[in-house]
Order: sequence, then C-alpha cells, then structure tokens
Amino acid sequence: MVAHFFAWLMVFAIPWQDMIVLPGIGTVSKLLGVAALGATVLQVLFTARVRKPVAFHWILAVFLCWILLSTYWAIAQPESIERKVNTYLQILVMVWVIWEASPTRSRLVSLLQAYVLGAYVAAGSTIYDYLTGSVMGQRDHGRFAATGFDANDLGTLLALALPMAWYIATASPYPWQRALNRAYFVIGAVSILLTGSRGAMITSIVALSVIPLTLKQMRTGIKVASIVMMILAGIAAAWLVPTTSFERLSTTTTEISEGTLTGRIAIWKSGLRAVPGAPLQGYGPGGWFVAAGSVFGRIRSPHNTYLSILVEQGMVGLLLFLSLFVVILARLRHLPTFERRIGLVLLTTLAIAITPLGWDTTKALWLVLALLVGWADVLGSSRPAAPRARPVRTGLRRPPPPRPAAVQ
Repeated sequence: MVAHFFAWLMVFAIPWQDMIVLPGIGTVSKLLGVAALGATVLQVLFTARVRKPVAFHWILAVFLCWILLSTYWAIAQPESIERKVNTYLQILVMVWVIWEASPTRSRLVSLLQAYVLGAYVAAGSTIYDYLTGSVMGQRDHGRFAATGFDANDLGTLLALALPMAWYIATASPYPWQRALNRAYFVIGAVSILLTGSRGAMITSIVALSVIPLTLKQMRTGIKVASIVMMILAGIAAAWLVPTTSFERLSTTTTEISEGTLTGRIAIWKSGLRAVPGAPLQGYGPGGWFVAAGSVFGRIRSPHNTYLSILVEQGMVGLLLFLSLFVVILARLRHLPTFERRIGLVLLTTLAIAITPLGWDTTKALWLVLALLVGWADVLGSSRPAAPRARPVRTGLRRPPPPRPAAVQ
C-alpha cells in the first residue's frame, strides 16, 4: 500500500512536473520517483514477491542494453552521453515501479486517476495564466501554458489524459468520480486550445475519438451526459479561448500541406541526411545534436521521437522501440471490446503525439506505455466479480441475459 501511494504521487506529479523545479534535485516527479522506488524495493523485500515481467519489459531491457552498448561509439560529449543514459535508467526504474504498483484493476484505475488529477493541475495553471494575462513571450503571442512548460508539450500531456478520463467517467461506480472526470473534458479542452498547439489539437481529435467508438456500449443517461459535456466544452472554449488561438489553430491544414510545420520539415531533413552515416548503430546517446541538430545556424531539437531514436540508436534501436508498441497492440487485442477500444485509442494517441515532439526521454511517453502494459495485463486477465446484493451502477450498458435453450 505504501509503495502504491508513492507511485500514485509520482504519476500525479508528472503532468505538472515542470511547474516546480527543486534546486540541486530537479523536478518534483524525480524526487517522488526516488521515494516510490525505495518503497517498492522494501515491499519486494518484505513480501519476497516480484511481479513476473512480460514481453514488453524484456524488450525495454534489451533496448536499454543497446543504448548502453552504443556509448562505445557515441560521438556526443561525455556529459551529454552520461545525462541521457541516466535518464533512460530512471525510465526503466519508473516502468518497473508502475508495473509493481498496478497488479489489480483498482490499483491501475487509481494510477489513471492520478494522471488525470495531475493534468487538472497543469490545465488550471494554464487557465490562470490566461486570466492574468501571462503570455509565453513575444514570439508566441497569444499562446498560454502552465509555468515552466512548452506549449506543445503541455497540450499533448493534457490530451493524453482524455481517454483515461473517459474510461473512469464511464466505468466508475462512484457518481462523484464520474462527474470529476467528465468535467475534465471541459477544463482540458479549454486548456489545450489556449496552448495554441496545432500538434496537440490533432492529438486531441484522435483522443476524443474514444467517445464515438465506445458510446454504443453506454447507457442512455451516459449518452445524454456526454452530449451535454461536449456542449459545455464548446461554450467554455468560445467564451474563454482568444481569437488568436483559434486563428493559429485554423492554419493547421495549410501548414501541413503547404508550410514548413514551424521549421520542422527542415529539421527532419537534416536528421534524415545524417542517417546514412550510421544507419544500423546510430550515433549513440546525445548524437542527434552533433550529427543533425545544427539547423538554421543554431542547435535544434529533433521534434520527432522516431527520428531522434533512428539517428541516435540506428535501425536496431528504432525497431526495438517500435516493438514496444507492437507488443502492447498484440496484448490489447485480447481485451473485452470496451477496454480494447479505449486502450487502442490511447496507444494511437500516443503514437501520433510523439511524431512532432522529441519525447524519447520524456517521462510521459514511458508512463503511458507502462500504464498500457498494466491495462492489457490486468483487464485482460481479470474475472467478473462476485454478484452483490445491490448491483453497482456504472455507465456501461449491461449485456442482455442469455436466451433459454429451445425445448426439443
């Protein structure tokens, strides 16, 4: 229980971790991650039980071993190499902590709720900055984000919470919890629009597809509540979001078809030109900024997670990374229809979200993957609970009773 509590706090802090950075330590989520690791290790020692890893964890371990091996031919500065390797080690530990903290459905849903509540904090800070007129800067006039955040990263973090909130809002037996997570669609939608992030808007559209894909299985009351929720989100967006944000978002199609994606196309071309120099093994941790990061006369981040891994870890590393998605996809196929569709939407949302973002060492990417692994394992192997004297009402429509066999 103590280990799960600290894991819960760590997950809760990740969506807003950049808002508070502790001198000499780093983000709050890093500090909580250390506490969660310590509590998890103690739990394993006292119980003498370790949850059996699945294929995802073994592939992740091989991926990390490949990264460690690539340090022998890395071209980056030693400080950059050490920093990136340490980050990957922390990610591996975080994934293990999440795995140990979510052995049951209730524990898993608790972690999903922690992420949504953390997204509430970041969304609330974004709306507060807008109401107080704290814009991001002259270059990003009209865009708003929580303190310490890049608008594109923040918008994506908020969008990833949408499928999680939808699942809890429809499957929870507690009315207050269903209402709390429905309200996130209003607060989250407004905050995402305030960031003015075109990538986050596309990601949000994919995330919101979870509603029509699962609405057929909902009770009539939930369908009505969903329609009301979307209307309220539209009214709140029209009332709060400034026209400058809508104007920027309206250029998404033009930017994709005719523009430069805010300079990303030039950055991606630079990265692709570097690939033939080390196609299989890559340039090692931190190698992007040496091999391909110099664009327009200054160092630029990759703005594409897949390309970043391809440049630094080569085709071997990229195939290992993509294998993580394939393994999760294969496990999601065996879930019940409702859980399978929500899991697939969340996985697809993540896969699209990291296309315009360099998130290879960002905790949110690996956290969502870790939660999806738990999702596929717990919900796929769970059995129906024993019947209660009074059935618990959720948003899910009950299946019809089986028909009696015909009399011969």
